[in-house]
Amino acid sequence: MSKIKWMRVMGFKHDGSIHRVWDKACKVYEDDEKIMISNAKTLIREYDGRMWMAKEPSLTTYYKHRWFNIIGIIRSEGVHYYCNIASPIIIEDDVIKYIDYDLDLVKTIKGELKVLDEDEYLVNKEKYGYGEEIDRILKAELENLKEYAKNGELVFNDQIINDGFNKFWDAFMRKDYDNN
Repeated sequence: MSKIKWMRVMGFKHDGSIHRVWDKACKVYEDDEKIMISNAKTLIREYDGRMWMAKEPSLTTYYKHRWFNIIGIIRSEGVHYYCNIASPIIIEDDVIKYIDYDLDLVKTIKGELKVLDEDEYLVNKEKYGYGEEIDRILKAELENLKEYAKNGELVFNDQIINDGFNKFWDAFMRKDYDNN
């Protein structure tokens, strides 16, 4: 098994301002479409200077050509999915970067779907001037994401999430990672 690599994740707003930063996450998989990172108890910095520690282990899939990312949060009773409507990522110098577009989709352990932050989206659409084309793309991608979640497609699969996290955890316990 090859070594896994530490990365940083930076979420921005549409105007380029920093929204949120994950100091350390471990890349467990990458191909032409996506990159998967995992962490447990990682430090997260908010735009306003607040810092907090993610309490639950997770596997996040960032897409290179899709307008969303999917976080599988591992809980004792199953996987809870939290999805961000966001720009496709770019990767520069081991940093994953994307623009957060406010709308979120949750898929509960019981399979229920809920869209969050629609009010925030409407405010920020005006504040940052998303424009009609961005608005159309984001709304279409939210609908696509709902279908993927309902049908268990992409990474809406508890086994994929658990396997990815276990790859991180096994390497972490063996200290089989690049420490940079």
